[in-house]
Amino acid sequence: MLLDQESREEDIKPWNMDINSFCMLMHLSQFASTVFPLAGIIMPIIMWQQFKKDSSVIHENGKQIMNFMLTTLLGGIVLAIVMVAMVMTLFTNASSDQSQAVFSAMGLITILIFAAGFSIVYVVFIILAAIKAYHGNIGTYPLTIKFIR
Repeated sequence: MLLDQESREEDIKPWNMDINSFCMLMHLSQFASTVFPLAGIIMPIIMWQQFKKDSSVIHENGKQIMNFMLTTLLGGIVLAIVMVAMVMTLFTNASSDQSQAVFSAMGLITILIFAAGFSIVYVVFIILAAIKAYHGNIGTYPLTIKFIR
């Protein structure tokens, strides 16, 4: 049975590509939002849903992508809440105490640096997962919460 499934998966050509190239493209499609809003969310979902029943490799890569997107969404929400709190603290305390305002400004700068680092890590993780997928491995993302198992 397992041999039959493996031979069936080898015959699959999603979008006229081999499975490894398709999985790599599925990971890299997260960057589509830079051209079209929300495309980086919609494209990987469509690609995964279209072929997940045909290939276990596509299914596993798709689950990794969904978990990564949900984790980064959660991290982005937390980061946005912290940034809003820091800005509110900065403007609230700016007139009352000079040292508190300086402390709040330093905190805001730290959060902005963290946000820039978050963005760089996001890009690097996607590229590394795409490379893994192209070489026939499951493209995993470090520090990702497993929402979908």
